Amino acid sequence: MSQSREVWGLCRGALVGVLALLFVAGWSVQVSLPGVALQNVPVSFKVESAPANSRVSLQVFTETGEQVWQGAFTVPDSGTLETEIRLPQTGRLSYRWEIAGETGAGQVRVLPAWWSLLPALVAIALALALREVVLALFGGIWLGAWMVYGGNPFAAFLRVVDTYLLNAYADRDHLHIVLFSLLLGGMIGLITRAGGLKAIVRTASRWVRSATRAQWMTFLLGLAIFFDDYANTLFVGSTMRPLTDRFRISREKLAYLIDSTSAPVANLALISTWIGFEVSVIAESFQASGVRLEPYWAFLVSLPYRFYPIFALVLIVWLILLRRDFGAMYHAEVRARTTGKVLADTASPLADYESRDLLPDAHQHGNLWVALVPLLTAIGGTLWGLISTGAAGLGEGEPLTLRGILANANSYQSLLWGSALGCAVAFVLAVASRALTMRTAFHAWLGGMRTMFLAVVILGLAWGIGAVCSDLHTARYLVQTLEGSLSPMWLPALTTLVAAGISFATGSSWATMSILMPLVIPLSAGLTRSLGAEEQTFYLIASLSSVMAGAIFGDHCSPISDTTVLSSIFSGSDHIDHVRTQIPYALVTMGVAWLLGDVATGFGFPVWLALGLGTIVLGLIVHFVGKPVPEAADAPLGESPQHAASERA
Repeated sequence: MSQSREVWGLCRGALVGVLALLFVAGWSVQVSLPGVALQNVPVSFKVESAPANSRVSLQVFTETGEQVWQGAFTVPDSGTLETEIRLPQTGRLSYRWEIAGETGAGQVRVLPAWWSLLPALVAIALALALREVVLALFGGIWLGAWMVYGGNPFAAFLRVVDTYLLNAYADRDHLHIVLFSLLLGGMIGLITRAGGLKAIVRTASRWVRSATRAQWMTFLLGLAIFFDDYANTLFVGSTMRPLTDRFRISREKLAYLIDSTSAPVANLALISTWIGFEVSVIAESFQASGVRLEPYWAFLVSLPYRFYPIFALVLIVWLILLRRDFGAMYHAEVRARTTGKVLADTASPLADYESRDLLPDAHQHGNLWVALVPLLTAIGGTLWGLISTGAAGLGEGEPLTLRGILANANSYQSLLWGSALGCAVAFVLAVASRALTMRTAFHAWLGGMRTMFLAVVILGLAWGIGAVCSDLHTARYLVQTLEGSLSPMWLPALTTLVAAGISFATGSSWATMSILMPLVIPLSAGLTRSLGAEEQTFYLIASLSSVMAGAIFGDHCSPISDTTVLSSIFSGSDHIDHVRTQIPYALVTMGVAWLLGDVATGFGFPVWLALGLGTIVLGLIVHFVGKPVPEAADAPLGESPQHAASERA
């Protein structure tokens, strides 16, 4: 009996010992320092699961054993410590830590601080040299991976694929955006192939009886096709070109109207193929900077501060309303109205582009409801998702307000719901109305999704370069460099100019947003740290709006921009003539938007007053600088530039 008790005592002691070891192991101290740091730039040092009020010591050494930094900290009652340290020496450093009898070691690579800017700068330089945004962004990510993972170029290439791109697409929120973009593209393909957009144009064009009304129709269609800038250029250009030719509107003017209602409208729309990209870039930047704002709410609040796209639309209204033009556009319009030559004698119009996956069959009559019901369903589904998820996310006792709902809404899930519902309704209506067979509808759906492939690729690369900037602490470097030397009041105005320059050089507003947004948002947060919460929010919203507005302006003017080229193609305009006649209008709009918008509001001018004053100033410019354009009589049906050219020959 005594032996059995002794055995039981030994077993019990062993069991207690094992449980104690497991308990201690489960609560062992965790110390982390990033694998890459920048010289003299704050880097986060974290201690978790440590005894309360214990002492932490940290020592950093060079490869030769020389100590370059040491420090000691006290762990708070929570057992978690997070502080920032600055390492003064570049190169591969080792560090040792000690806390509550436990010790550990690790390594950190310290890079020259300015190196953190190189991935973004290289991406811009490659875009200038290659004029390929995808390759440029890939090159920027590769350089960043080369810096983060130790300088092996082959390993860096693999890290681009198996780390940055894989993590970008594996993220659940990112997958929401990818699927949303694909489904929305499929919906567009369905309603287009079924003749829905064709029916919209046919219905609306019944009241076109003059050149002025033809321009109004082009402008309104540009507003109506708000969900995608490519779709805007394709359908508005292809459908309105016969009408504008008939009323002797120059192809340059048509291209300008298309270009100014493509990207600007898609950028301002509450639901479009742009919104997924914009919200995701904002969300990534918020998360990296520790900003506690809902991305979709920030997107909505930023709309009034996007002065350039807003004023670009306002200028069109004044030009049509006052029937005036100025600059090279005036001479193009006078030529078309007085001679019937919608193209200059020296013009070389770009070839028309037609996609079997998108354009309806020639005999397709089209049903108006096939287009309107899916679009309204997509918008309504997204709004319903925002309201339902936002209401569910409100805390107990929190008032049910619109701002509270949007601040707690799940924008990713809501966008996905809206696009899925719109896609399903479009498919059912296209088949039920016998506009398409089930097989044709399926292929139209797939064709629409294929048009979004490039957007999905750019999304992944944008997320990837944002992760590179985070790993290289680029935002912290910029904040440290500019903090104290740059006034927050000038941040929105300077951001607009930088974004405009990058977008003009690269021809891509998306690449500009992906490069600048992860830098500007933390910069704004850092520069406004000493201000009140309301002022911090204002400068944050104004700065991210400036990134978008500046990107649109540069893209609008750039001759290598895809939407600028597509506007020339689908309007049948000479590309150089389109750019030459459009730039004066874009520069005037940008001047007003920058001075009365970005600069004025940065110094406290109310945004709504800035919008109103800018609208008045643009009207005065058109009135006093512009010259009246004669109203041409209805040209004979069938008259075209090709017919006029044959007569001249």
